[in-house]
Amino acid sequence: MNIRQWFGFVILNASAWCVLSLGYFYTSGFAGDSLGILFTVTFIIGHVFLFAWGCGLVCLPFAWVGPRALELACIAAGSLFSLFWATDWLVYSQYRFHLSPAMLELFFGPAGREIFVFSNAMWGGIILAVVLVVAAQSALVYWAKRMNPSRRLIAGCVGAWLVFFVLYNGLYAWGKFKMYPSIVAQRGVLPFANPLSANRRLRKMGFEPQKDPYTQPPAGSLVYPLHPLLCNPHEKAKNVLILLVESWRADSVNEQVMPQLTRLAKLPQMTYFTNHLSGGNATEAGVFSLFYSMPYAYWNDFTSRQLPPVLVSQALQQGYVPAIYSSGKLNSPTFHQNVFATVPNLRLESDGTTKWERDVDAVEDFEQFLTNYSGEKPFFGFVFLDAPHGSSYPQQDRVFTPAQEINYLWVNKNTDPTPYMNQYKNSVHFADRMIERIFNALQQHRLLDNTLIIITADHGQEINDTRHNFWGHNSNFSNYQTQVPLFVWNGPARPGSLSYRTTHYDVAPTILQEVYRCTNPPQDYSIGQNLFDPAPRPFAVISSYTKKAVRTQDQLTVLDAYGGIENYNSHFEPSPGAQPAAIKEALKTFAQFYK
Repeated sequence: MNIRQWFGFVILNASAWCVLSLGYFYTSGFAGDSLGILFTVTFIIGHVFLFAWGCGLVCLPFAWVGPRALELACIAAGSLFSLFWATDWLVYSQYRFHLSPAMLELFFGPAGREIFVFSNAMWGGIILAVVLVVAAQSALVYWAKRMNPSRRLIAGCVGAWLVFFVLYNGLYAWGKFKMYPSIVAQRGVLPFANPLSANRRLRKMGFEPQKDPYTQPPAGSLVYPLHPLLCNPHEKAKNVLILLVESWRADSVNEQVMPQLTRLAKLPQMTYFTNHLSGGNATEAGVFSLFYSMPYAYWNDFTSRQLPPVLVSQALQQGYVPAIYSSGKLNSPTFHQNVFATVPNLRLESDGTTKWERDVDAVEDFEQFLTNYSGEKPFFGFVFLDAPHGSSYPQQDRVFTPAQEINYLWVNKNTDPTPYMNQYKNSVHFADRMIERIFNALQQHRLLDNTLIIITADHGQEINDTRHNFWGHNSNFSNYQTQVPLFVWNGPARPGSLSYRTTHYDVAPTILQEVYRCTNPPQDYSIGQNLFDPAPRPFAVISSYTKKAVRTQDQLTVLDAYGGIENYNSHFEPSPGAQPAAIKEALKTFAQFYK
């Protein structure tokens, strides 16, 4: 293979990737106006060819070794780049975000094997895909060696690409300046896209860019809480226990799936909030909103400062004994650097090969804590069950059939979700037994009557409910991924079911007011209110790793980091979106604790 043939190989790969990139726009939706379509075309060619040049440059040094070395380098590099495109598109089609260093760090990190669970069939599909990609790249090298393009053709191709590259950057700079929706919204469709924005330079020249009506307020210095907490704890304060179930759907609370919790829900000590929303559709955002009672946008600031939520710091200040038992690792995500940053001798992980085995280990360790607990001081407990995240369960919980693991390589929007839903229900059935076991342990040690228990989830779990090929979470903000169960044991005397809207942001204010007896208004440390306060919540802020949504009633407006805006309802159907006044107020919460 010579240099001209190497160029042909680059052009062939770039052309193939341009065709494959249409899958991203098929997933996100094509622009409906002429300028948007023009930007799509120039965006694909201008951006995708950059990857092809990168692939080619990786191979080029091998030309000095010899023609055969260059040929093998092209096959290897082309295969790696193609596998990246295929994997990234697969992730984007199901979760609407791209592969990133953070995701790769999570995958290869200490909790990677717990978070990403692949079946044997899926591993077989991955191996087959690798073989096919290598074969395809070998074929491209074969064709490239017979192309042998002329210098004039090479110059023409490079010149044409430069025109597309300049045009797509120019269109984006203009679209960003004018806030042209069909252009700005496309930035996040392709991976690692970073088109030109000239707003700062144009502003210096005296031109004022079009203002986005949903502009986020600027952030300053973090102040949390806004005022020192004033609390008057009771001498015999209640214990606090938060039971969190990973990926727990709101509609799974019934006598067939969760018979034990359904039975407990009928007792007079239990209150069931039937219209409850998490603050996120992924673990980090869901747990952060629950403990901090503020949006996930604050995550980096609190993590970098290792500043815990007042829900935890006030418990430690009042002498509560920490009892933190998580099935999943608390250092991936890094809850040991924010939520539990000041908890001494923090237990970071559980033992076990499968998720359900680690759940059992966490529950057993909590039971052992209760056995050794003196009762002189109240305890602050947290038990995080992980089994539903990977639909993991022991054989005795195989109640619903047919049941099988999801093979993400083969599912699509027309796939029948029944066997996968049954697999999920079986894992929730197992979690139900663990919840009963914790209640029995508290009863055995005569602690149940003096313990406030919060039972909820970090987020929901979609199983192709909207028929848009969504499997899991962190891909949209529909009810299936954001509405979760919430039960409160030994709360204020309001037994039964409450149907008004509540959110994760309401949990911390409830505990601080009802248990810690803090008199500060919730706005000093929260964007929520007491769960038992029926006053309407004008909006709910829900976050993913890359986007934020504002929900009013059943209408959602989703904003991404690039200025794109999507509107749909709680069933992921197109809609007018959230009320503009509520969006404006919701975005103020992102600056509420900055001064």
